[in-house]
Amino acid sequence: AFAIFAVLCGFGILASMAIPQYFKVVERSRIAEAQSVFASVKAAQSRAMAKDGAYTNNWDILDVTFKNASGVDCSGTGGCLMKVYNIALTGGTITATRNAAPAAPATYGNYVLTYDVDTGATTCSQANCTRDLI
Repeated sequence: AFAIFAVLCGFGILASMAIPQYFKVVERSRIAEAQSVFASVKAAQSRAMAKDGAYTNNWDILDVTFKNASGVDCSGTGGCLMKVYNIALTGGTITATRNAAPAAPATYGNYVLTYDVDTGATTCSQANCTRDLI
């Protein structure tokens, strides 16, 4: 009986270590998806800058079409509600606000990623996000 208890405790310890790591890996893949959008928008913003002399806040000005979670083109100056993030253009920055669903692990909450088009730097509004995911 003690051996079974010891084995079950061992599994409990492994699970308590593995589950947070799993959520971290999943959230990292979601951030990689946002960074892919950032790269595409950056390229389109660079072309908008070359053409018009300024970055745009309007999805319609970009020479690439982005789709929201429903498959509809992102348009106008509002955010583009994608599956995991709401992406917004603010001139030389792009923000990705984590949607409430699918729920982020409590460790990270509903963080905001900010991408600087000029430097290519991504920052996160939440310390655990910065430490673990970027």
